[in-house]
Amino acid sequence: MTTRTRQSLYLVAAVLAAVSRSAGAEPAAGGSLTPAQISARASASVVLIKTATGLGSGFVAGKDGRVATSLHVLASGGPITVVLSDSREITDLEVMATDEVHDLAVLRARGLKVAALPLGDSQSARAGDRVVAIGHPLGLDHTVSDGLVSGIRELTPKLTLLQISAPISPGSSGGPLLNDRGEVIGVATLVLIKGQNLNFGIPINAVKPLLLANQGTPVARWKPPATTGTELRRSVPRHDAGFLDSCSGAETAEVARRIDDAISIGVPLYNDGQHEACYRIYESTGREIKRKVAGCTPAAQALDAGMERADRLGDYSDKAWAMRDAFDGLLEAVAQRGRPKPRKMPAAPPRNVPHHSLAVLADCSPEAVTKLGRTIQSAIDVGAPMYNDGEFDACFSIYATTVKALTKSLGGCAAAKQALGAGLREADARRGSVAKAWALRDAFDGILEVIARRAGP
Repeated sequence: MTTRTRQSLYLVAAVLAAVSRSAGAEPAAGGSLTPAQISARASASVVLIKTATGLGSGFVAGKDGRVATSLHVLASGGPITVVLSDSREITDLEVMATDEVHDLAVLRARGLKVAALPLGDSQSARAGDRVVAIGHPLGLDHTVSDGLVSGIRELTPKLTLLQISAPISPGSSGGPLLNDRGEVIGVATLVLIKGQNLNFGIPINAVKPLLLANQGTPVARWKPPATTGTELRRSVPRHDAGFLDSCSGAETAEVARRIDDAISIGVPLYNDGQHEACYRIYESTGREIKRKVAGCTPAAQALDAGMERADRLGDYSDKAWAMRDAFDGLLEAVAQRGRPKPRKMPAAPPRNVPHHSLAVLADCSPEAVTKLGRTIQSAIDVGAPMYNDGEFDACFSIYATTVKALTKSLGGCAAAKQALGAGLREADARRGSVAKAWALRDAFDGILEVIARRAGP
């Protein structure tokens, strides 16, 4: 799997590079621009978004009418209206893609003929860089504010924010943050942390994968997730540099592996609104770490503190965040010590990925295809690291459980279910967990391949 994983990373990098080249308009000419010049160039591409419960901002990010915004702006669901700078209104909208972790959404406004803003590279942003925010605070038309990138804040391993000094008020969320070349480097959002309103931007690189989606859901049929926005209840403990010195390298690696696995499973559940299920996974993982890594007393104490804090909270969302805070504090402590080299992998058996015709998805709704693809990819994302850590039985168990869960919960898709069932029967016929895991990985890759062909180039 190591070789295939590396190939997949190369493919993702190439796709993201293509998006950054094609999704926006031509980049601005070299040299710094004043805030007034940036506003003059960009304002026509910044839109007001009206929903049943409030106002927000967005900006044109693609040449076919794609508008990027904050997911929490759309939290009330339809009806949604995009208002252009010349006061024209567009209601023929589709939700193309969402990202709850980064609080992002991409709409497609049919008939929109406004130039897309050039997309920059948020990884090149540095503290002290000039930044200009354009939005509609409280519905006030095209308000411009400028400031600096105050810092790059990594809240979790998967969530990094640009902290900015330019003010962001309600109604500005979803608007663009532009550098001094007029390129979008972030999406404005308002984050509430411990009672203080701080100004942040979601890095634009998180938007680029969402612009690849080519199938959308009309706003009238789209259902917003149960929880949206970036209201964070974080209290990540900061441990001293030598916090885990009494633990062996093997123990700290085991702590980190089990936490990573729990987060990989818990986050999708939380984002689906299953907060209790997420919390139960985190809690059981904490107890299992204490049992399996009994010699690492500091880790056990940190987990005890997280579980005690969770016990005092009544809401399962808050409980899940309390455990996640404890996890992230431990992951940061482990990172200070470094991780051991990966184990040598056994040779993989010959691949036998089935090539399905498009008919295998003929009785699948678009929603079912999306669920099928995401569930399989999530299983791979969890199972492949386990395999690479030598946990072959655990990897196979994740894959087999995923097949059984899809067979039960997926509506329609009889042929796709049969294909997955054939993979499970093939796995049962093989000896050893390595061969069994690969049998199901073949079945998964066959389904992902046909989903990709159905989506088109």
